Amino acid sequence: MTKYLKLGFLSILSLAGLYVAFKGEDLDQLVFHLTNVDLTFVTIACALLLFSCIIRAYRWKLLLNPFDKVQLQSVYSATMIGYFGNAIFAFRLGELLKAYSVIKGTKIKTLQAFGTVIIERLLDVIALVIIFIFLIPWFPFDDDYIRYGLISFMLISSLSITAIYVFIRFELVKNFENKKWFLSGFGLKLKIAIVRLSEGLNVIRKNEAFHQILISSILLWGIYFIETVFLVKACGLNLEITEIGILFVLGSIAFGIPALPGSAGTYDAGVKYSLIFVFNVSSAKALNYAIISHSVAYFPLLIIGFIYFLFGNIKLNEIKKVELNQ
Repeated sequence: MTKYLKLGFLSILSLAGLYVAFKGEDLDQLVFHLTNVDLTFVTIACALLLFSCIIRAYRWKLLLNPFDKVQLQSVYSATMIGYFGNAIFAFRLGELLKAYSVIKGTKIKTLQAFGTVIIERLLDVIALVIIFIFLIPWFPFDDDYIRYGLISFMLISSLSITAIYVFIRFELVKNFENKKWFLSGFGLKLKIAIVRLSEGLNVIRKNEAFHQILISSILLWGIYFIETVFLVKACGLNLEITEIGILFVLGSIAFGIPALPGSAGTYDAGVKYSLIFVFNVSSAKALNYAIISHSVAYFPLLIIGFIYFLFGNIKLNEIKKVELNQ
């Protein structure tokens, strides 16, 4: 599948999501709810989101430590640049942009840094799986769409976690790195790329700050949950703490569905559906929450990330020229 076919598929998915989210909506009711959102709670949610970026940057700094000591300020800058990239580019280009941004002035190789970014995402998936397992007694498995969505999420997550664990635990990279095909030309470049990436993935095994990484992950996802509580209150939704937890999990999964940058359409449709069919929230109130929560998760990171991108002197065409043997 070519890049353009993938982009076309993501565009169709996002447009379909937006259509479902806004289809038949009473715009007067929607405007009423939007204008009655508690801006104090929204502001607190934004502040929590920005504070979580510091925790995320600190955790990433710990993952990078085995390769080189990087200042927290530099890691934070790269983190925000990554958010900016994910906000405006398809195919999660922000993740590569983030890895490339952090290596300047360090001994870290691009693909090593990218390997730590993958570990970061893996830690997030594990955290979300744990939260989901804790909430299983309250989950609405009678809804077909949610049940199948959760099964897909658990299946993909389990396969991903298992594959990365096996790759690291049994050092599979050693099985092919001395093969004749990998000794010259493109094969050599491919081998170096896989070795560098493997080094990045291995940081969780060799990292002396494992407990700090664990604590920062717990704190990070705790902040995300508290942020969700404030957004629910801001939109006037009367949900119990376990219901907010369910909404939190479903919203996080919706953000992970492949779509155009910023999870346009897919997040809004997924969250609206969950609120209507699981919690019996009115259509306008459900869409209002989807729009507000999506905006809080998108615009602050886009704006601040753009500022760091401008002052970071990062050029997108540089990423395309990254050497595999770095």
